[in-house]
Amino acid sequence: MKTRVLSLLASVLFIICIPLLLVTSSARIAINTPQLYEYGWNKYDVITTSGLDISELHEVNQGVIDYFNTNGQLEVSDYFRDREVRHLADVKDLVRIGYRIQEATLIYVILYIFFGYLIGKRKLWPLLAKRLIWGSGLAFGIFAASGIALAVNYDGIFTWFHEVSFSNYLWLGLPSDMMTKLYPEDFFFDAAIYVVIATIAECLIVGGVSVWYLRWRRKRLLTGVTTGGGAGTTSA
Repeated sequence: MKTRVLSLLASVLFIICIPLLLVTSSARIAINTPQLYEYGWNKYDVITTSGLDISELHEVNQGVIDYFNTNGQLEVSDYFRDREVRHLADVKDLVRIGYRIQEATLIYVILYIFFGYLIGKRKLWPLLAKRLIWGSGLAFGIFAASGIALAVNYDGIFTWFHEVSFSNYLWLGLPSDMMTKLYPEDFFFDAAIYVVIATIAECLIVGGVSVWYLRWRRKRLLTGVTTGGGAGTTSA
C-alpha cells in the first residue's frame, strides 16, 4: 500500500514538473536569444529612442544577458541609473530562481525515468507516455489560457506580475530611463507571447510523440496477436 502511494505521488509530481520544465525552458531560451531583442529594437525603433547605435545596443544587451547568467557584476552599468541597476539586480534574482526551477524539474524528470526503468524495465514506456500526455495536456491548458489572458488584459497582468515578483517599485521606470528605452513595455508583451507559443509548441510535440508511441505500440501488439506472436511483443 505504501509503495503504491509513493508511486502515485511520484507520478503526480512528474506530471506537475512537465509544465514547469517546459515554461522555464522556453523563458530561458527567450532570455538568451539575441534575435528576440533585435526584433524588439527594429519594431520599436530603439536606435532612435535610446540614442545608441547598433553596436552599443548589442554591447549593452549582451552585458545584461551575461549579468543574468553569471555571478559577476553588471559590466555595462554606466548606461543605467543607479535605480535601474538595483532593479536589474532584482530581475537577476528572479531569473536565477527560474533557472533553478528548470534545473530541478529536469533533474527530477531524468531521475523519475531512470529509476522507473530500473524498476519496470520496458513496462515503463507506455506508462511514461501516458504521464507525458497528462503533463503536456496540463501545460497546454494552462498556457493556452495564459495566452488568452495576456491578449485580453496584458496591462493588468504586467502590473500584477511585477507587484508579486518584486518587493519594491523600482520596476516603475521613467520614459527617460535607458531600460524603458531598451525594453519598452510592449516588448515584454511580445516576449511573453513568444514564451507562451514556444511552450504550447513544446506541449504539442511532447504530447504528439507520446500519442504516436501509444498508437504504434497498440498496433504492434495487435499485429503480434493476429500473427500468433503476441506474447513476445508485450515488452515494447
